[in-house]
Amino acid sequence: MHSYNPLEKADTIAEIVKKLPLEALDKFCWINSTWYKEIQHEFRRRWKIQVLEYHKLECEREFKMDEVERKYPYDYFMQGLFHQDIENFYTEREIETAKKQVEIESYMLQNGMLHGQEKEIVNYNIQKIAENVVPWWEETDAWKLSELLEKNNLFI
Repeated sequence: MHSYNPLEKADTIAEIVKKLPLEALDKFCWINSTWYKEIQHEFRRRWKIQVLEYHKLECEREFKMDEVERKYPYDYFMQGLFHQDIENFYTEREIETAKKQVEIESYMLQNGMLHGQEKEIVNYNIQKIAENVVPWWEETDAWKLSELLEKNNLFI
């Protein structure tokens, strides 16, 4: 009689890895190639969740800022006060979300799940998050500046 090990079936492994913490995924990915592939998928799934969570925070912040401007259309002092509170609140949450995202990226890097330029980007992200800076803030600000310059036909 032939018996099989259910822990070698991709479907079973996929269900298990959904419930494991990141640290365990990091250790279990080397059991065999099936575990490696399923854990790689799980890392990417969790990474996407963090990306979407970060984007959601950005959208919420913009909505709150617009709400303040509608409520106090000509009171720039009140707008400034509320805008600062909103910035402080969302900045902390964005940093925490970015840390989770970069943690997942670092596990993927350590386990050889990234290739080419992805490795460089993740190394940069790890360096910036260690400085308590969201890595893509700088890129976004530079992009907004270049967009503004293009709109006004100003080029440096």
